[in-house]
This record gives sequence, structure tokens and C-alpha cells, in this order.
Amino acid sequence: MSLAMIERDIGRPMADRVAKFMILYARRPGFQSQFSDLLKMQATYGTGFGDLAVWIQDRIAQRVDVSTLAARTGLSERTFYRKFVKSTGQTPAKFVEMLRLDAARSLLSTELPLKTIAARIGMGSEHRLMAAFRRRFGVTPSTFRRMHFGSD
Repeated sequence: MSLAMIERDIGRPMADRVAKFMILYARRPGFQSQFSDLLKMQATYGTGFGDLAVWIQDRIAQRVDVSTLAARTGLSERTFYRKFVKSTGQTPAKFVEMLRLDAARSLLSTELPLKTIAARIGMGSEHRLMAAFRRRFGVTPSTFRRMHFGSD
């Protein structure tokens, strides 16, 4: 709402500058959801898996596997996997990848090289990041950066 008020009072260019400074979109692109996947997870799955999502995000660069997640929730691996998939509709690996790609999307607003971003989000390599990013968002990280932040 603040950006809309700035746009109305001062103009679109200034609203865009403020949005870029705050790393926000003045107008969200059609593909970008209103809420982050982390917030959706917290709201939908309550304290059990919602808290786990926060825990994962806090350790996004580290190795996160089913045995670690099961231990964190106090469940056996099989029980954790079954309950997680039933509750979320996706595998733990896909969910962790989703959180990592959301983190990558945020980091693309910086001038960090893709190799550094991949390391910071636990993707391992630039090529793995590029493949996963394209699968999820339909564009490469470099294209996303150019489209939304005007740089590469």
C-alpha cells in the first residue's frame, strides 16, 4: 500500500526506486505468490511442520536429509516421511529445494555471483542451482535477475 501511495503522490519511477531499495516489487509479477512458501507452511501445518520449516530455513546452507528432519521432529524416518508427504503434498527433498530456491530468488537482488548464491543456499553448484531454478520458475537465475533487478 505504501508503494501505491508513493506512486500516486510522487510517481512510478520513485515507487520503483523505493521498491528496489527495499527489495520489494512495486507490482508483483504474475508468477510470484502473495506469501512465501515458508509462511504458507507455518500457517497450514501448524507447529509441527511449520516450526520445522523455520528450522530448515535457518540452516539452508547445511545438508538437510530425511534422517535429520525425522530426528528433529522425534519421529522415525518412515513415519516422518509418510506424515510429511500426507500433510504437505510433497516430499521433504522437494520442500527443502523450494525453500532454497526462494532464498536464491532473494539473493539474486544482490550482486553476488551465482556460484556464491548456490553455496549460500546449499545447492552445491551453480549448475544445480540453474537447473532447479529453471524447473521451478521457468527461467534461469540470470534471466530472473535481469528481469527483476536490471542486472546480471
